[in-house]
Amino acid sequence: MNCAIIGSTKIAEVHAEQLVKNGVREITFISRSEQRRKKIISKVKKKINKKVFFFHSDIKILKKNFFNIICICSNTEIHHKHLRIVSGLKSIIIIEKPIISLLKLKNRYESYLKNLYKKNKRIVVCYPYLFLAKSFKKFCRNLKKIDRIIFEFQTGGTAKFEKICINLMPHALSFFHIFFKKNFLKKNINKTNPIVKKHIWKTSFKVSEKVINLVFKENYKKKTSLKLKLNDLVLMRKTKKNRSRFINYIQNYQTNKTKNINNPMEEFYKDLFKNMNNKEYYKINKKLTLNIMKKNNFFLN
Repeated sequence: MNCAIIGSTKIAEVHAEQLVKNGVREITFISRSEQRRKKIISKVKKKINKKVFFFHSDIKILKKNFFNIICICSNTEIHHKHLRIVSGLKSIIIIEKPIISLLKLKNRYESYLKNLYKKNKRIVVCYPYLFLAKSFKKFCRNLKKIDRIIFEFQTGGTAKFEKICINLMPHALSFFHIFFKKNFLKKNINKTNPIVKKHIWKTSFKVSEKVINLVFKENYKKKTSLKLKLNDLVLMRKTKKNRSRFINYIQNYQTNKTKNINNPMEEFYKDLFKNMNNKEYYKINKKLTLNIMKKNNFFLN
């Protein structure tokens, strides 16, 4: 099985590692910069101890060679351009969230996605927080009694102002989609006007008698972290390095107890490879993506 990865950022490295874990033995990195392509191959090789063939090329290779999987890890602002290039190909298309930039396409986003899904039946948007939500739920005995929630999410990204919402909202919405059952995204929401600053975007909204505060931060100098406050219960998702391996865990601030959890990205890829030939799997991801984009657009306007 072979794969093409569009992009040469840190997230492209993460996807490459997971693809190799699931049996991909040939990866072609695609980028405009030959120097960056060679650099990312060098980095990935150091982390992988399996026999894998690495190549690099520009975007034209997609029209010449067939790839079982094409993984789009480029800047969100140009997702629509790369999706246009792969439109109609028979490859499985994995794309980092969000599927497209709402600031770029604005009110055209719905028609764009409708046409895209007509030509590509096997598109999968990566939502690892679907799996992280399952881990957090194990700490909560009675979700019905929770009426105050703070979802504070910080990443080491470079997005600013409204772009922070576009970039991080899919994580929060996919999380709550699982955490509060699967009809969460269809419920009516009463929102407040967001507070938008250079490195922070936050708002609050009410849904089904629950008041939810969203706090999104992006700063390339900071590490990724997620703090979830449910009434008086405070949970934090953290990582620690054990030799060369990262351990994911959740810490309960009330009891100071910790519990190791599975890597959400690993869980996403296990689920993907398990369902590669399942048509329903792609339909579910499509429906989720359309609902997330609709709600994300709602929060922006």
